[in-house]
Amino acid sequence: MRYIHDAFRRGHSGDGRRKELTIIRQAIYLDHTATAAIVPAVLHRYTELLETCYANPASLHSLGLASEKILREASRQIRQSTGADASRLTMTSGGSESINLAIKGYLQANRRLPSRIITSAGEHAATREVLAFLEQQGYVIDRVALSRDGGVDLDRLAEALSQPAALLTLIHGSNETGAVNPIQPIVRLRNRLQPDLAIHLDSVQAFGKIPVRFDPSGIQMMSGSGHKLGAPKGSGWLLHRAKIRLTAQIHGGGQQNGLRGGTENPPLAAATALALQLSVETLTADEQKIRQLRQRFLDEIRRRSLPVQPLIPVEGVPQILAVTVPGLRAETLVQAMAARQVFISAGSACSSKKKRLVNEALQAAGLSAEQAMQTVRISFAGNNTDEEIMTAAKQLQNCLEQLIRV
Repeated sequence: MRYIHDAFRRGHSGDGRRKELTIIRQAIYLDHTATAAIVPAVLHRYTELLETCYANPASLHSLGLASEKILREASRQIRQSTGADASRLTMTSGGSESINLAIKGYLQANRRLPSRIITSAGEHAATREVLAFLEQQGYVIDRVALSRDGGVDLDRLAEALSQPAALLTLIHGSNETGAVNPIQPIVRLRNRLQPDLAIHLDSVQAFGKIPVRFDPSGIQMMSGSGHKLGAPKGSGWLLHRAKIRLTAQIHGGGQQNGLRGGTENPPLAAATALALQLSVETLTADEQKIRQLRQRFLDEIRRRSLPVQPLIPVEGVPQILAVTVPGLRAETLVQAMAARQVFISAGSACSSKKKRLVNEALQAAGLSAEQAMQTVRISFAGNNTDEEIMTAAKQLQNCLEQLIRV
C-alpha cells in the first residue's frame, strides 16, 4: 500500500501567503501486522458519527438514545461478524485490555479454581506480561513448548492438561511467525482431559485474517483489536460465553453490564464493527491475493539469490512472513529499508521499545538467540500491489549488498 504524505511547510512570506505544498515521496508499507491504515469507508463512518453521534449513550433523552442505538448495532454487527450471536461482547480499548480482562477478570471472579495457568512459550507480550504479574501474585504458570510448526506442542499440552488448572490461554495466530494454533485439536484435548477448563484465545491476529466463528468453537473467551483491521486505534473487544464470570478491571459507572466502567464511544464502536465486517466480507479474496503476493516475494528473493531464510509454518496467517538474515541485526535492516521508503519491522511493535535482548516468541519457535535477533517481519495486505512487492525485493537486495556485501 502506498502512502503519499502531504506536509505543509510552516511559516509565511511577507504577504502572509502559505508556502507551497511539499509532497513526500511514496512509501511501501509492509508492516500491517503492527497496525493497518484506517479503511476509507471506516474513516468516513467514524468522522460522520463524531459530528452527529456526540451524546452520551447513557443519557435518557433522544440524542442519548440515538447514541445508544448506534452502540447496540455495533455490538450486534461485531458478534455477527465473529459468529458470536449467542455470546456476550465487551468493548475495550484494544487487544491488551481485552487480554487483561479475560485473564485477570476470569481468575478474580473464580478464586476457588487451582492457582495454575497453562499457556504456551510463544505468546504476545500482552499475555506474557499479565502472566508474569500473576506469577508474582502466587500463580504457577505452565509454559508449554511449541512444535516445529510454530503452534503449541499437542503432546506437551496433553501432559499439562493432566494436572488441574484454572485457565488455558493461548495465542490464536502468532504475531511473530504467523503460525496458527490448531484450535479444534486443542479443544478436543481439553474436553477429554479437563472438560471444565476455560480456554481464552488471543485472536488479535486471527480476526479478519482467517475464518473465526466463536459460538461453535468450544472456546470460552476471545480477544480482538480494531486497529489491526483498519479501524481507529483504541478499539478492541472480548467475546465471552454467557456462563463465564468476569470481574471488571476498570470500575466506574457500571457500563457494559458492569464489566468495564467509563462512557462508551459509539462512533469508535461503529467504526470497529465496520472494519471487522469489511475484513470478513473480503477475507477469501484478500487471502488469495495475499498468498500470491507473499509467494511472489519469496520467488523474487530466491531469483535474486538473497542470503535470507524465510520461516513458513505449515498452518499460518498468510499476511505474516518472518525472514532471518544471517549476519545482520534485524533493527539495522529495518532502518536501512525505511531509508528506502520500504517499511517492515523487527518483530512485535508492542515490544520494540522494551530492553529485551532476544525475541522470546521466535526462540520458542526454534530459532537460536542469534537467529532471533536477525529476523525481520514482513506483513502484507490485500491493498499491496505486485509492483510494491517487486520493489521491496529489489530494495532488500540493495540493502543487503550495502550492509553485508552480498
